[in-house]
Amino acid sequence: MKPILKSKLKLAVLAPPCMLSPGLQAERKQGMHWGYPFIELIMRYGVDIELLPCPESTFKGYSSGLRRNKHGIDYYTHLDGYKEHCILLAKQSADLVADMQGGGYKFIYWLGVEHSPTCAATYMYSCHGMLKRQGIFYECLQEELKLRGIIIPQKGINRTYLRKALVSLEQALLSEGQTEKDDLF
Repeated sequence: MKPILKSKLKLAVLAPPCMLSPGLQAERKQGMHWGYPFIELIMRYGVDIELLPCPESTFKGYSSGLRRNKHGIDYYTHLDGYKEHCILLAKQSADLVADMQGGGYKFIYWLGVEHSPTCAATYMYSCHGMLKRQGIFYECLQEELKLRGIIIPQKGINRTYLRKALVSLEQALLSEGQTEKDDLF
């Protein structure tokens, strides 16, 4: 078996939950889910995956959140109570990250879904065109992590250019000294 870690730190990636659970998305596409190749790649290098909560699905309970329609940033910006919901989840998530770091974890990447009004890392569509900004939850989480002195590099996954994002993530895994694990199962 090849060595997985070259350091004593446990490595992890923060990821949006829809990467693993496509049913959490407002609009599920047919065919192979975009997130599975990322999960497979991360697992192949023996890195842990810490899933973040999905504010869109949990807002006002799953029974309502899972039946939501697709909406943009303007809708969620003006949705009463949504920002507060994101702040609460961001505080819980930042506490979890801080606790895990105290237990020996290093977060090498924080993945986002570009164009998501909630979980975009860098870009999103709006009725005003393309915006260079994070999603609402990611803005809140960034602030909470900053308050705790935590910096995690972000990578936005543009579902139109999956190959480019996969290559970038693999380069990050390799730069952390990871080698492929040859005995996944």
